[in-house]
Amino acid sequence: MIINLAGEGIADKRWTARRKRKIINSRIFSTNLLVESLKVIPNKVQLIINASAIGIYGDTGEMIMNESSPLADDFLGQTCKRWELAAHEFEKQKIRTVIFRIGLVLAAEGGFLPQIKQPLRFGFAPYIGNGQQYQSWIHINDLCRMMMMAIENDSWNGTYNAVAPGPLSNKNFMKLLTHILGGRFLLVKIPKFLIRILFGEMSKLVTGGTRVSSKKIEAAGFSFSYPQANHALRDLLGK
Repeated sequence: MIINLAGEGIADKRWTARRKRKIINSRIFSTNLLVESLKVIPNKVQLIINASAIGIYGDTGEMIMNESSPLADDFLGQTCKRWELAAHEFEKQKIRTVIFRIGLVLAAEGGFLPQIKQPLRFGFAPYIGNGQQYQSWIHINDLCRMMMMAIENDSWNGTYNAVAPGPLSNKNFMKLLTHILGGRFLLVKIPKFLIRILFGEMSKLVTGGTRVSSKKIEAAGFSFSYPQANHALRDLLGK
């Protein structure tokens, strides 16, 4: 069994042409290397778990996206499509392949939560534009449990959205976070054009949103420990 999560962080640096090549190549080349290595090296690998991301759907507004929904043609959409296409090559070797389209990962260290907490130190709780863009997230413990269930259940094959069933808008997420923390925070609207000036194309990560369905993985038997953002945030923040 191999779990392949390799890939440069998409939010670490501004998306220059060089950075975009690194984001793409770190995913495609690593997956292709595994495919080609398993062809020539004697092995007993029966399962590959490969990462993908909900960025494959693009900015979808109010639409609820499932695993059969149309895919985006922007940079992230194209990157994820190529990543998944590379992962499907494992299937030609008769290896069971599970691809998780991972949402925003909530964890105490790393991931999405520490980033959005930073402005709170100064008493500000920013939201982007009208704040209505959806954020489809997942608690890190549930993500790990999904991978364990994929290992244990031979019936799991193909692509699954790795998101909790309770996505929130950007503004409501910030409201919930500040409510749980219990301090005095000023909710501040950040215009989208300002984010675009500061971050260029990478601004799509926060100016857009994706409302993603978890129904397929629930139908496969997965039960979330943290189905709602309130539960997830209270656990991670010790509240």
